[in-house]
Amino acid sequence: MIRINNIEFRKYNSTKTKKPLYEIIKWEPNPYYDKKLEYFKESYKVNHEGWSLTKNGHTIDMEFFNTRESCFVIAFIEKKSESWELRSVGERLLDLTPEEWDDFHQVYTLGQAKLNKNAKTVISKSI
Repeated sequence: MIRINNIEFRKYNSTKTKKPLYEIIKWEPNPYYDKKLEYFKESYKVNHEGWSLTKNGHTIDMEFFNTRESCFVIAFIEKKSESWELRSVGERLLDLTPEEWDDFHQVYTLGQAKLNKNAKTVISKSI
């Protein structure tokens, strides 16, 4: 994991594949943090499984009330035959501020260097 300000490079696990997967995410303040009582006052109700609050088709997972930050993926890094490929999620990279773009570049550069170093280590161990 490499994080600079609100931009982070991290490995994640998938139930769909065993190959290594990496992503770059953007963290932001969670607007639901510590506001569960406010939503109860607005007539939100606990759903029948108990994992969320719901009102008029709008559902909020209970975990959102406990975390200061939330995040979303802005790009994936995937291993293609001989190299790594950066794939943006929609136009999210274009939505970064100039400061976030600088952080993204640093995080991506450090993450890519780590991936390349790990790949060389695996190759040299197998020879």
